[in-house]
Amino acid sequence: MTTILHTADVHLDRAYSGAGMSPAIASARREELRDAFRRFIDLALETGADAVTIGGDLYEHEHVTPDTGNFIRQQLERLGDVPALLAPGNHDPYVPDSIYHRLTWPANVTIFRERSFAPVEVADGVRVWGAAHDAPDVRANLLEGFEVPDGGHVLLFHGSDTRSVPEGKPAHAPFRPEDIDATGAGFALLGHYHVPRLDPPEAPRYAYPGSPEPLDFSEEGEHCVVRLEVDAGAFTCSLLPFGRVRYRTFASDVSGMESSDEARAAIAALGDASTIARVVLVGDLNPDVDLSLQSLYDSCAEHFSYLDIVDRTQPAYRIDEIAEESTTKGAFARLMLERIETTEGGEREIAEAALLYGLQAFDRKEVQVR
Repeated sequence: MTTILHTADVHLDRAYSGAGMSPAIASARREELRDAFRRFIDLALETGADAVTIGGDLYEHEHVTPDTGNFIRQQLERLGDVPALLAPGNHDPYVPDSIYHRLTWPANVTIFRERSFAPVEVADGVRVWGAAHDAPDVRANLLEGFEVPDGGHVLLFHGSDTRSVPEGKPAHAPFRPEDIDATGAGFALLGHYHVPRLDPPEAPRYAYPGSPEPLDFSEEGEHCVVRLEVDAGAFTCSLLPFGRVRYRTFASDVSGMESSDEARAAIAALGDASTIARVVLVGDLNPDVDLSLQSLYDSCAEHFSYLDIVDRTQPAYRIDEIAEESTTKGAFARLMLERIETTEGGEREIAEAALLYGLQAFDRKEVQVR
């Protein structure tokens, strides 16, 4: 039996620039990604894998440093004679200035360079056919017209199952499941989608390992690597739980709270030093509560690996009582209620929001337009 350990979408040297993280926290996250790749190599050695495969996006070409290139080379070198096969993806394409092209790699490493599939024998009777992204925007179906010469082979590439392309996103090396069947290969090891998946679940023909660690809040849940066993032309595939980092989103209802200290205590109670957390404040907020997001962050961040606080509360005003006041604030409330009653659809929603923003301004509260 031949065992292949497979990963993809590690995204070493990810910038995290759009995640609202400080440079220090972003740097710590990048170190976690390095640790994931290091542990992947550890696992291959501990389990006696006969080969390792990487289905693209091992690093991010726009940000990768020479130091990270040398780190990758050193980790793959640890495998000794164990074959390591890399199929570059859209974030780490094989281009002239890529670290794939510039570095000298150990003898056990094969980096596929072209869109056309090429074979590498990893064990007696077991060949892996790999193909590469040679540009960041490969839109062609790499499987079109390709057939393996006989059965029992494994495909390795980075591509989009067309059934799963997110709305508004381009497809990279798009394919349909039947395209894999048409090649005559026994199995396909893939990269691109960050959620682990065996397909079809009852008798898998291909596998996405997902990213070994989550990269943002859209990737909550278990993260894995793939183990593929090949025995006399039969394929057995399994997902191995692997990730250590956890992204979690919590909702905290502030309705009924009378002070910001209650909100602070509710957030702190969710604390977990291993969790990258987003706490979404919801509910009707008592106007007397001074809810400063910065203050809440400063007092609660130490309880988490990383903390993001989002305010989606609504002021809990007694609008009917305010409208009865003989004040400018009361007159404003009466005017806006009258406008709300005489409008519909989007205009009504705008008027309702304007009423709340106006009352916040009268109370000298920070107005947060949503």
